[in-house]
Amino acid sequence: MRESMQSRKWEQGPPGPEVMAAYAHCAQVVRRSGSSFAAAFWMFSVPKRRAIHAVYAFCRLADDIADEPSVRGDRSRLLERWREELRCACRGKAVSPVGVALSDAIARFELPEELFLELLRGIESDLQGEAIETFEDLHRYCYRVASTVGLLIVRILGFRDPRSLDYAESMGIAVQLTNVLRDVGGDLASGRIYLPRCDLDRLGIDPAKVEQALGSEELRLLMALYAERARIFYERAARLLPQKDRRTLRPAEAMGGIYRTLLEELHRRGFPCSEEPVKLSKARRLMIATSAWLG
Repeated sequence: MRESMQSRKWEQGPPGPEVMAAYAHCAQVVRRSGSSFAAAFWMFSVPKRRAIHAVYAFCRLADDIADEPSVRGDRSRLLERWREELRCACRGKAVSPVGVALSDAIARFELPEELFLELLRGIESDLQGEAIETFEDLHRYCYRVASTVGLLIVRILGFRDPRSLDYAESMGIAVQLTNVLRDVGGDLASGRIYLPRCDLDRLGIDPAKVEQALGSEELRLLMALYAERARIFYERAARLLPQKDRRTLRPAEAMGGIYRTLLEELHRRGFPCSEEPVKLSKARRLMIATSAWLG
């Protein structure tokens, strides 16, 4: 059932020393990541920023299990251990620093376990090499790895209108489509293709030989078509954002603004497909976040 008002927060005192140390560890994970999202984190109040750091650190470390070359061992087993740590965090029994911080954030902001589980399902699909055959497959993947994060963020920020959940879902799809377009080269180097195979085939691109099509007019056309799809989701999110929650959700708007600007930069550069992804400068990201804060 959709929530019709801001979630009731569990009333409790400030975090103890162990939890504060766990939050500090999560903040270090965020700083090391260099994420575009981090440019908007200063806009959060301190308790909400700590919770966002915990959520981000959990997601970052889960994603590293699938993507980080330095990770050793059975990645599927490592992901299952991380899923178990989530279960423990939701029940106040976590042992890792990220799990301890996340446990506190989940309790304070009533974050649904199912959203974290959906994110882990998305990461698991990467580990299993599930093919993206259609846009529906890609949409489901985008929901799992990005919309879930947006839905957690709006709960931490607080919302009054249930349409804010629809806003977060659409914004997550738009952001992840932007990531897909930014990372085509790097994903190919890792043996992954997120552009749907049926659309590659429609443009005359052999899904098994996409690397040979890098820089071609056919691939650039397909990427331009998907950039337009991303714009439609950004516009849908803008329409869905309720007036009563606009001020509350300014940090989410800042994050969306950063990625929409990145999409326009990719378009301006002709959708480069290098292994080194296009990034906005820190100064530019901060400028976009400040603009969102000032309305």
